[in-house]
Amino acid sequence: MGSKNTDQKFQDWAQQIRASDEEAFSELFHEVYPQLLKFAWRYTKKKSAAHDVVQKSMVKLWEIRTNIDPQQSLKSYLYQIVRSRALNHIRDTNNHTPIENINHNRLKVESKTLSKIAEPEDYNKKMIKFIEQLPGRQREAIQLSRFEGFDHEEISEIMDISPRTVNNHIVTALKTLRKKWDLYKKNKKGSRYEEE
Repeated sequence: MGSKNTDQKFQDWAQQIRASDEEAFSELFHEVYPQLLKFAWRYTKKKSAAHDVVQKSMVKLWEIRTNIDPQQSLKSYLYQIVRSRALNHIRDTNNHTPIENINHNRLKVESKTLSKIAEPEDYNKKMIKFIEQLPGRQREAIQLSRFEGFDHEEISEIMDISPRTVNNHIVTALKTLRKKWDLYKKNKKGSRYEEE
């Protein structure tokens, strides 16, 4: 299904849920639950806590349904609620775990040449390590952009920062990742010569 159709579906759900349509709410729940669960787990690192966060987020959405603006992205609004609840969970349990578990199959960095010169497994492992080392906001912006597929406007809503700040975080993160990758390749090449 194309992005436009998906956007339209979310806009329809927003209107229907705002009008207290329980069937539309149920459809939305079943559509987004798996993605929201993965997203929450990246914060909580516990399956039961992630389930709890997502379920409470959906209840919250239903409670405030009359405030839903169908012209705003319902999907990004939901992610914002989940993010907020997940951060509250971390604060309340005093478990300050960084976002670090990235899906290997979705790992992409803008410079396609990097993946061409590396073994895919080596590239994925190293990039995951490098992403884990990024400052928190940069890591979160990269995750939302590259792994969740949100655009800058949506990320700005989720992270409660301006789209320009989102762009700055992503650009800075990508520069850092490229530098780390170049340094890694240079050191790897140097150690290969030493072994010979």
